[in-house]
Amino acid sequence: MTISRRDLLTYSSVGAVGMLLALPTAREAIAKAPLSGVQVPGVYRFKIGSFEITVVSDGTISFPPEVLWPEASKGERDAVFGSDFTSTGTVVLQTNVLVVNTGNRLILIDAGSRGKFMPTAGKFLSNLAVAGVKPEQVDTVLVTHAHPDHLWGVTDAADKERTFVNAEYVFCEDELNFWRMPNHPFETDANWSFVWRRNTYNFEAIDDRIRTIKAGGEVTPGIMTMSTPGHTPGHVSIRIASEGEELVCTGDVVGNRAVGFQHPDWRGGFDLDLDQGVKTRRSFLDSAASKKVLVASYHLPFPGLGHVAREGTAYRWIQADWMWDL
Repeated sequence: MTISRRDLLTYSSVGAVGMLLALPTAREAIAKAPLSGVQVPGVYRFKIGSFEITVVSDGTISFPPEVLWPEASKGERDAVFGSDFTSTGTVVLQTNVLVVNTGNRLILIDAGSRGKFMPTAGKFLSNLAVAGVKPEQVDTVLVTHAHPDHLWGVTDAADKERTFVNAEYVFCEDELNFWRMPNHPFETDANWSFVWRRNTYNFEAIDDRIRTIKAGGEVTPGIMTMSTPGHTPGHVSIRIASEGEELVCTGDVVGNRAVGFQHPDWRGGFDLDLDQGVKTRRSFLDSAASKKVLVASYHLPFPGLGHVAREGTAYRWIQADWMWDL
């Protein structure tokens, strides 16, 4: 039997059509996976020298931009956020807690808020569990400053029981003295009284385990504080160094990727000393850019790791690549 080229093409066409007709329709799809509805855990691990560091998310907090930078016009703010492809109506800030395992000690840099500040935060303990760390394993909680999203996670919902039962709590002495001064001006301040009151409860709950150090002092070998006042009087940033590698943690010196780098001179962002906040921010960013050091930010997009580069008279943030191997 002889099959011509024309017959072969004809048979092939018929076969192809038959195969297409035999394929299941969309209504007959085999895979029917449900939508998850939840995000993946906020955990990222990397190393600085021999230190193993895990960024653990506590979630997010958010504010209207006019609350954070009231001196800038709406047009100025909108232009900045528009160029950054972020919302002009709400500023969302991450809360990135660092868990530093030196091999001898397990240290938290800040503690989140346990959901007592905003409902979008409070995810630290669940993410910490995913990271394989139990609260009772924490040796030290180093608090950069006593704002709710950094301090309130040290206690439970009632501000009574310690979250990290075996830990010491380290503060810069200027910071602790400020918040615990008698006849505090925030006690009757409409905007700050709730923070002052709840801070007081948290300090009382951990009082017997508090250790104070001077700004610039060593917390444990390889972990040093850096004086960066302005956001609060005793605000500190943190330098982590091991085997010739270095990481600098901002605390709240820089709180937003768009404004903090493009307009470091904009006053606001809850800095208690507005002029000192600008001076400190400029100094910090200039130093980070000069040294080309890796920076960890509490409030920049997770995991908040990157470098600072100069751009004209301002700066820009360069997010670090994720590293999949330790």
